[in-house]
Parts: sequence; structure tokens; C-alpha cells
Amino acid sequence: MFIVGLKPKHHLTCILVSILIPFNILMNGCNSQQGQKPKFGRWEIVRQADWKTRFYDVFFIDHQTGWAVGNNEGNSINEEFDSVIAHTSDGGQHWIPQESGTLYPLRKVWFIDSRNGWIIGENGTILKTNDGGNHWHLQESNTLNNLFDLHFFTDKEGWIIGDYSTIIRTKDGGITWVDQASPFKDASLRGLHFLNQRHGWIVTYEGNIYVTIDGGHSWTNQKTNIRYELSDVYFVDENIGWIVGDKRTVLRTTDGGIHWNYITEGSNQRHETSYGQKVKTGDEPLHSFILFDLCFADQENGWIVGDMGALLYTTDGGITWRHQRGGATQLPGGDVVLQGVHFVDQKTGWVVGEAGTILHTGNGGKTWEFQSSPSYLLSGVHFSTSEVGYVVGDRGEILFTDDGGSSWTSQDSGIMECCGATYFVTPKIGWAVAEWGTIIHTKDGGKTWWPQKTDSSKALLDIFFIDRDTGWVIGNNGEILSTNNGGKTWEYQDNTTNRDLFGVHFIDSKTGWIVGDGGILLHTNDGGDNWRLQYHFGEQWLADVFFVDYLHGWICGVSGLIYHTSDSGRTWTRQKSHQDNSLNGLFFINPNEGWVVGGHGTVLHTIDGGKVWRPQQCETQFNLNAVHMASPELGWIIGDLGTILRHMVIDPI
Repeated sequence: MFIVGLKPKHHLTCILVSILIPFNILMNGCNSQQGQKPKFGRWEIVRQADWKTRFYDVFFIDHQTGWAVGNNEGNSINEEFDSVIAHTSDGGQHWIPQESGTLYPLRKVWFIDSRNGWIIGENGTILKTNDGGNHWHLQESNTLNNLFDLHFFTDKEGWIIGDYSTIIRTKDGGITWVDQASPFKDASLRGLHFLNQRHGWIVTYEGNIYVTIDGGHSWTNQKTNIRYELSDVYFVDENIGWIVGDKRTVLRTTDGGIHWNYITEGSNQRHETSYGQKVKTGDEPLHSFILFDLCFADQENGWIVGDMGALLYTTDGGITWRHQRGGATQLPGGDVVLQGVHFVDQKTGWVVGEAGTILHTGNGGKTWEFQSSPSYLLSGVHFSTSEVGYVVGDRGEILFTDDGGSSWTSQDSGIMECCGATYFVTPKIGWAVAEWGTIIHTKDGGKTWWPQKTDSSKALLDIFFIDRDTGWVIGNNGEILSTNNGGKTWEYQDNTTNRDLFGVHFIDSKTGWIVGDGGILLHTNDGGDNWRLQYHFGEQWLADVFFVDYLHGWICGVSGLIYHTSDSGRTWTRQKSHQDNSLNGLFFINPNEGWVVGGHGTVLHTIDGGKVWRPQQCETQFNLNAVHMASPELGWIIGDLGTILRHMVIDPI
């Protein structure tokens, strides 16, 4: 989920491993005494996602043995073309990678037994194993079309479908795959299910349903009024079956598909009262989101997963559906896209999705637990002491540490919106801002978070407090809010722009600066009662601003932009970063020593106020989003894919 108008740092994904080059960090900066030995340091990863993967499917053959497949999430097509196979033999307590031998995203997995299985994916990819995935072998599909679903009856006989009416069949375990005559006229075939070798169904992206009763020699179109994407189909016998798709579609038949009942058709009000889906801010109909996959443990108990974290279940054969996760539950991370679900019985199941999500239940979905650390984008970091800090990010993610970042725990933010930033005035008292004008506040170190009322519906992107009463929030479309009572009330402040605003910094209760889209720099010397355009840098995206005192400040932005002022912002000089990457976050500990972080693993450091910016070694091509330093020796950087780095000094021997 991405927000229009977020800083460039909010759109990309990264994994970071960085080590500071020794001569780059003189820990006492320009105040070092001549002849004093420099203190060398390094950036070490203290938290990262288990899987930086968009999982598409999951399959278990028993309570212990299963596989999940997908592809890595990255900043480029090359990075995303890196397929992933995850395997567990202990019910998901541990997931280990298996080598796929291909770069293309993997879409579906199917096993006949603990040794024999197949995986299909994009560009006509078919993989086969006969040793439980220790070795995967590429089978010749004779097509370059993307493949979306498969079904096997035995270790010899199976079917695969895909784009452009692709239907292929094997009777020898995939040694040969044979094209089947297709009546579908270049349709994109998305879901496939067979009851037996003769009786099966296919659903298409175009909203069509086809059935065969002669083993695929002929297919009959089962008429419905649906004209949008259908994703998956499942039958428990020749009469009872279900189909899911776009616009939160759930279809049910009790006569083999002669008639289909549109179970979830209806208004927002019906979805709220009947299915437990609370109406969210905005005009988008709740039933407009797509459902991707379904699984039934028996004729009565079934589950469906989809966009916006939708995880629905039924205990009456699909006559009624309720939300177990996503929607009304409003759990942190609840709106992550879920794409695959599989149950081995009425109690035990798994769900997978984007951001490396693997969820497990042992009680039929009453509770779900993560079996992976999700790779949610992290966008803001703030430490109130050298030990106590908070990080916020996508899906309402809030992480907390009280040991200087050695370990992190997730807090229940009570929201699903993407958080833009956080600020704490004490170890216990702080705020976080997010989409839809969301401001949440804690007085107990994040044990409980409470929403604060605003009249805003904008994405809020940055926050700054001078003390526990006085603060400002900025966001999309020129949004500026202020409070003088700790957020009990938030008031609009007028300004001269409707451009998106990304960075705010104050040095006292009166004097502050804001930067944003279109190269604008706003300034106030009366606490924001009046904001004026102090400087215009041209049509450039400015991401962050930082002042160490009334005179000295810096701005960073796209294409390696760094500007410096020594006269309170009246004039600005561009400093050489020698970077083309977007620079997303700034932090200075004095007028001489500072850091800037940005795209593709960029970390820059200066000890002379930015006259010279030296790159820090960073063994990644992913992005960094924000930096916070407690001292020259201790600091933190956060990035996409759930990555947190800590700077530690290495004392010379």
C-alpha cells in the first residue's frame, strides 16, 4: 500500500548491511584535539525481516510439512525477479529457503506427498521435485505465458492454466506437457479445480466460469452476471462449490454451477452489519477490494484471503462469512495484501502474503500468530534517550526498544494506516502520525495508543514537538496542524501553498521551517500563526530539514540535493553530495557533524558542516529512510523491509 504524496523514502524497499570506513568517522568531529586517536565505528543490523518476499501461495501436506512460494520485493525489476521457496518441517516454527534455480516469480505450489511436488510461475516456469524440495528441476512447459494455477491427481497426472488461454496437461509427471484445445479466446485463466479426472472448473480474469465433465475435452461456459476478475474456485463435491474474485466477490453454488448465488453482493452498510467490516474513511466501496484465494477444510469450514488484510471464514458452508483479520479487527498490519491460504483440518492453517507475511492458526482462526517478522516499510524513528526509542512504518507498525536498539518489540497501535513519523518528548510521552489525518498519542511508553481528534483527512507525514504541550504536524496538500495542549486539540495553520509537505523542524516555540514538494521552504517566527515562503528552490522534491541553532540549517531532497544556510535560511548554498540518489533524512548533533541517508543504501557523513560529505560503506542497493543520532558514537537508521541499523563505536585495541 503506497500513499500519493509520500516522501520518496516511503515508496521503496531495502535490506541494509553497512560498515563505516574508518577514516570517515572522527567521533569527536571538529572538536577533536590534535593527535587524539579517532574512534572508529560501524553500522550493524539489529533488526530485519525474515523474508523480504511477496508470498503468493502456501501448501501443507500435514501439520508439519509445508511450502510457501513467491518472489523478493525490491527497488527494481531485476531485484524483484528473484524467486523464493520457503520450506518448513516443524509446522512453521522455522522456515528455510530452498533453491529454485529460476529468477521468475513463483505463483502456486502443489504436493502429492512429502517428496513429489510442483511449483509454477511467470514466464512459463514449471519446477518439479521428487525429494521434498532439496532439489528442484525445471520442466519444459513450451510456453512463455505466466502460469497461475495447477491441480494434480497423482504423481503422474496434472493440469496447469495461465494467461492467453494456456491449458497444458501431463500424464507422465511433467516429463512432457501437452497443450489442450482451448475455447477461451485468449482469456487469462486464473483459478482451476478438479474433483476427479473428468469433472473440473476454471475461472478467468474476465469473469467467466467454465466446467468440464469429460476430462477437459470440452468446456461449457456457466453463465453469471459477473464481468470482473475471478481469482479462485473450489468444490467439495459435484454440487457445492465457491468462487472468489474482485469487488470482494464470493459466489456459491449448490447445483454444480448451474446457478451461482452472489453471497457478498451489497452496500457498505450490509458489509458492516453482516460481515463485520467497519466503514473506513473515504468513498471507496468496501466490497470493491479483491479476494485472491480460498480453502475449505470440509463442507462447512472455509477461509478466504484478499486485499486490505481480508481474512474471512465460514462455519456454515459459505452461506455467511465473517472477518477474522483485517477489516473490523483493526490489527497492526491488518491491511497487508494476503494472497494464499491453506488448512490441513478445521483448526490448523496458514496464510501468506506480501511483506514476507506468514500467519498460522491452531484454533480455526480465532487467533493468528506471525511465523515471520514482516518486512513492513519503516518511515520514522525517534529516541528520547540513548536506550528508549520508537520506530513507525506501514500497516500501523510501531516498534519499541528500551535497550538501545539491541532488541525490538511490536506495539499495538490500534490503526492500520501507514505511519509517517513519530516524536517523543519523554520516554513515555509521544505521538505518531499517519494517513487519513490520523494522530495517535501515548502516555505510557506505547503500552496503549489513543487517537487524537483532528478534522484532517490528509496523509500526515512529519511531526515535531518542542515540549509536551507544543507541537506541529504536516502533510499532503499543504496541511499544517498545531497544538498547544499536547494534542487535546489540533488547529489548522494557514500557509501559502497547497504542495505536499514532508519535513518540519523547530528550534524553539516560535521559530521553525518546513520543506516540501515544488522546492518550497516555509518559515515562521511566531509559532506558525504566520507561515511565509522564505525560499524557493525550483521544482525539486525536498524531503527533510534540520537546524542546529538559529543560523545553521540543512535541507536534503531528490537527486542528491543538500543545501546549507548560515543565516537562518535567507540564503542557501548547495553542498556537493556526489550522489544521484534521493536523500531522505537528516540529523546533525552540532554545526559540524551530521549524517544524511537516502536511496540505494546511501549514508553520508560530515565533520565540517557539509563542506565535505563522505559516503559510508553500505553493502546494499535498497533505501534508507530516516536517521537519529544520540551522540557521535550512537545512532540508528531505519529503512524499508523492516530494517533497523545501529551505529556502534569500535574502540581500538
